[in-house]
Formats: sequence, C-alpha cells, structure tokens
Amino acid sequence: MTSRADISSDAGIGGGPPPAAVPRPSPRARFRPSREAEARLLLLIDAFSRKGKDQTRYLEGRVKLAKLDFLLRYPRHLRRVLLAHGARPDQVEHIDPDEAPLDARMMRYRYGPWDPSYYAVLGSLIGRGLVEVTPLTGSGFGYRTSIIGAQLAADLRADESFAHIDDRLRLLRRYLDKSGTTLKNYLYELPEIADATWYEDLT
Repeated sequence: MTSRADISSDAGIGGGPPPAAVPRPSPRARFRPSREAEARLLLLIDAFSRKGKDQTRYLEGRVKLAKLDFLLRYPRHLRRVLLAHGARPDQVEHIDPDEAPLDARMMRYRYGPWDPSYYAVLGSLIGRGLVEVTPLTGSGFGYRTSIIGAQLAADLRADESFAHIDDRLRLLRRYLDKSGTTLKNYLYELPEIADATWYEDLT
C-alpha cells in the first residue's frame, strides 16, 4: 500500500517548498473490480466449469473459488502446494517462486485467503452475462461461464499475455480440483496462512 510521504520539520530549508504528501489510497479501492481480476476469474471459472461428455460442471462455491484464485495469484505457494499434492518437480520448474503475486494482495479471513473485491468482480461478470450462477444441492452456489463468457475466455487464452495463467490453471485443474474445504486444509499447511491474523495481508 502506498504510504504517506514523510515530511521532515526542516523540509523547506534551502528555499524550496516542502514535498507534497502522497495521498493514501482509499480503503474502498480494495472492494472495486479491476479488469485484471475480471479476466483472471473468468478464466478460472471457465477452466473449472467446462462441459464434460454427459454433464455440465460448475465451480462449486466461493470458498473453492477463493482458494484456487489464491494459488493462481501466488506462484510461490502454488509451487509448494502442487509438489505436496501430486505434481512432479519437472512440472513446476517453470513457476518462479520469487515472482510477485498477481494483482492486489489477498487477506486472511475466516476460511483462509479472501479478496474483498470478489463480490464486485463476480457481480460484474454475472451482470454482463459472462458467468451464470445456480444454487447447488445442499448449500452454496455454483459458477460457470455462459456461451459468450466461454468464448471470451477462449479469446483470452489465445492471447500470449495470459499464457502463464492458462498454464497454472491446467495444473490446478489436474491436481487441485478438490472441494473448498480440502483446499482450505491444504493452504493451512502453509505457515504463512495458518499463522496470519484476520485481515492481515498475505505474502
């Protein structure tokens, strides 16, 4: 987060004006959707809701969505979880553990990593007809791309700038297509998640 510039008491010495304070971003900014987040979640939902031979799939619930998105955004943690749950070293060697997280950092919440902008991002995708939502048997909601959403996702995958996201989604679909609860437990194996306090930004 951008910090307010430090203005020392003698900043005006030498005839020049004191440096202007850098405005702190509004906390509301964390709740606003970004184009990057919309594209990433559209690709994520599409990857986990493509139709099979005999049934229509859904990405089951926001808990699962949030955990998958956390792994998609944080390459260091993605690499560790994949290696701990079935992937071979040669399959993850291209994932740079020192690469910075995608988009804004997520925070620790009740059920693990969470992004306050999810409601706005999902609302935007659903409102524009790119994602469909349906109640699941039992509780919660399932998400899938609509026909136009799936086509837009295909167009994004064809764009070279989304190649690294598409590659990570293939690994997530192959090794970590689990329930939200199972994924939450996987993430709690990471000290950075388990030891974080509520609302703390995750690194």
